[in-house]
Amino acid sequence: MEPVTLRAVMAALRKPESGCPWDLKQDHQTLARYLREEAAEVLEALAAHRPFDEAAEAHLCEELGDLWLQIAFHAQLASDRGAWDIHEVEAAVVEKLVRRHPHVFAEVAVDGADAVLTNWAAIKREEKGLTEGTEPRLLEGIPATLSPMDEALEIGRRCAKVGFEWPDMEGVLDKVKEEIAELQAESDPVRVEEEFGDVLFSLMQWARKKGVDPDAALRRQMIRFKGRFQAVEDDARTAGGWERRTLDEMEATWQAAKRK
Repeated sequence: MEPVTLRAVMAALRKPESGCPWDLKQDHQTLARYLREEAAEVLEALAAHRPFDEAAEAHLCEELGDLWLQIAFHAQLASDRGAWDIHEVEAAVVEKLVRRHPHVFAEVAVDGADAVLTNWAAIKREEKGLTEGTEPRLLEGIPATLSPMDEALEIGRRCAKVGFEWPDMEGVLDKVKEEIAELQAESDPVRVEEEFGDVLFSLMQWARKKGVDPDAALRRQMIRFKGRFQAVEDDARTAGGWERRTLDEMEATWQAAKRK
């Protein structure tokens, strides 16, 4: 009988002697790249579809399945060495979620999402046995594997929690404009790089306060760019090659694709 659960499939693939030679060779480190790739493909699926139609729903479902496979694979590796299995992964996260949501699963009252985050942070400190004066510095412990974009957002979130934050959106936008002006005024390569970094960091904080996911926004922009540039390339091919198209003609085709 064929296995009908992902756990059973993974157990069969990893079974000594009769399993898959490739799967049997893997360990947590060799699988890391696939975990990153599958997570990225989930993000691409989210960015590519708005709103979600039937095909988009199927695409997201498939990509989440691929990501789940990676989680199940890591759990199977641990199970093979007698450490823990995927049921324990689920049990641990369920226990954590129940503990950190006393406003849902206990009698704690909260007033809005901000209060939920405050409670969450307090419970995390209690779990780690931290008291006033023993907590790590605010910007310590940010995962090194985060992308620079995600790390910039996390830095902004942590600073905002203690009040180190612009009071309104206008203040953030003014900061972005200030940093762009400073970038334009620079010519030294080292200072240009620094000012460019300041612009990017300020834009990340504007996105955070505005509720914009910068990763999704950039992914969607690149999808739009590719679509419009494909029209420019098709026009150049029809004309006989890139050398037969001027920049003005390419721009006109681009604008026509944009209007569509």
